[in-house]
Amino acid sequence: MPAVDVLYRQAMRLTNNPDDAQDLVQDTFERGFKAFDRFQPGSNFEAWMTTIERNAYFNQYHKAKRRPQRANDSTGEYNDWDIYSASEHGSEGLKSAEQEYMETFAPEEIMAALDRLSPERRRVFIDAAIDGKSYQQVADEEGIKIGTVMSRLNRARSQLRQELERYAKERGYQHEHEAVDKPSAERHRPVEAGPSIKK
Repeated sequence: MPAVDVLYRQAMRLTNNPDDAQDLVQDTFERGFKAFDRFQPGSNFEAWMTTIERNAYFNQYHKAKRRPQRANDSTGEYNDWDIYSASEHGSEGLKSAEQEYMETFAPEEIMAALDRLSPERRRVFIDAAIDGKSYQQVADEEGIKIGTVMSRLNRARSQLRQELERYAKERGYQHEHEAVDKPSAERHRPVEAGPSIKK
């Protein structure tokens, strides 16, 4: 199956460990099977699956609170971002701002940015934006109101964008990533800026 080879190659790039790569591929297929009713016929299946795999990797890393072996409250109006949505991740579909970041920046850059979020914002971002949980489910698990979930998610998105922009600028390739932020500005209503980021 061609998709297996594609997923394994990506898993090796992410984990740099054969055993971890195999586990990640298996987890990806389990997630894909559970979400297959959301796959849009005619869209790119491999792209859909590699998206699931990337998000599973980032989710596992932060949920396990360990770095892989690789050396390397204002509210806003947002719909739940479903990481398995074929309309979002098909080869021709529009992509969310989060997915643009996942595809544009290296894994270690994403990890560094996520690590700078507060634990509360990071948990909400991973659960809602990466793991695809509904606002209500996140609210129930965190013991908070839906409005608080939305607030933390909005602020996490804003801070993550700032962190990645700063990271890109420091390394001299800001011009390559400026376009990444445009979809977010065009699709989402501006939200109140969160507190300044600690340097």
